[in-house]
Amino acid sequence: MLSNCTKNLLNLKDLIIKNIKNSENSVDIYAELPISEQLCPFCGSHTSKIHDHYIQPIKDIPIQFKPTTIFLKKTRYECKNCGKSFYPENTFVAKYKRKSKRLVYYIVEQLKNNIAASTIAKNIDIDASFISKMLPYLSITNYTLPRVLCIDEFKGNSGNFKYQVALLDGETHKIIDILECRHKHFLCSYFKKFPKEQLDNVKYLVTDLWESYKDIGITYFRKAKIVADHFHWARYACNALDKIRIEVQSNLPKTERKYFKHSKYLLLSRRCKIKEERYSELENMLINYSENLRIAYREKECLLDIIHSSDSSENKKELFSEWVKRNLESTVPQLVECAKTYHHWAYEIKNSLEVPYSNGPIEGTNNKIKALKRTTFGMNKFENFKARIMLLN
Repeated sequence: MLSNCTKNLLNLKDLIIKNIKNSENSVDIYAELPISEQLCPFCGSHTSKIHDHYIQPIKDIPIQFKPTTIFLKKTRYECKNCGKSFYPENTFVAKYKRKSKRLVYYIVEQLKNNIAASTIAKNIDIDASFISKMLPYLSITNYTLPRVLCIDEFKGNSGNFKYQVALLDGETHKIIDILECRHKHFLCSYFKKFPKEQLDNVKYLVTDLWESYKDIGITYFRKAKIVADHFHWARYACNALDKIRIEVQSNLPKTERKYFKHSKYLLLSRRCKIKEERYSELENMLINYSENLRIAYREKECLLDIIHSSDSSENKKELFSEWVKRNLESTVPQLVECAKTYHHWAYEIKNSLEVPYSNGPIEGTNNKIKALKRTTFGMNKFENFKARIMLLN
């Protein structure tokens, strides 16, 4: 029998360890449960009569990065009263299972990392299908909604739909739930399940400029302010500027066209972040090539100054209204189109100028999901994909 130090090191205090074989590719532990008086599960009588023994191989957590198997000698007892035989329960392995409980916990911890299930299965020498069968039980649906709810879709290509929807707590940045698709009727069916108290608990709904999310907010979150995410609405002005750049670029000779293409990020960068040596290059582009380009760049900078200003929210709202009014009357078609979008979403955009919440955290979660998709080479079953995402928390 090995010493108690070995038992404590392996954390197998409930077992009697007889031998350990440490080979080049695996670790085998030979152990048994102590003999003791048992309570018959059938009639409740006490018995210590042994019927027979059985050696059961049980997969356990890796030791020294090697797959580990515990060969557990189990004792079957026979009841003197009713004559039935039984195996006593233990805390190490569940009934009818061939993998230890702590191995299951180990797999769950590994699934929280950006690792393919097949890699985890290979490292502990089990079939990958075992992990696939585990995942649906880890796909938990949340039945509470936070005070700040962020909503955004991502390209998951899982299940029967191209896009899935992520729900995030805007204050704790924890994933609330993953929905199978972004169709309006599906979102309605989902939020309809929540009681009125839960829906009224949401004070801010942060979303991009997608009409379905706005309609959901108006229908179900009547006590919440709908907040348009800064990034999503600010990029409309940047896109207007880039469209003008492409238009100007297409009418230039080949040499200058290449120069304009490489200057895309120079135009889209904020003026305060441009290095001094490139500032003259920017001025040359704005003055010599197109008046529309110069106007669009000025309006883009003006809008970003409003967003990043330290002024009061009321002052920022007023400046934003002036920006929209000015560009609705602009001679630049791209700016007019942008201003029309802002006018349609004016209430939601102005809400974003008075609160600190945005979809930044959910965009970060979307990046984690993309990395997970690349690692796992995509997942066909939505329940399994959802479980992996929820474990990213």
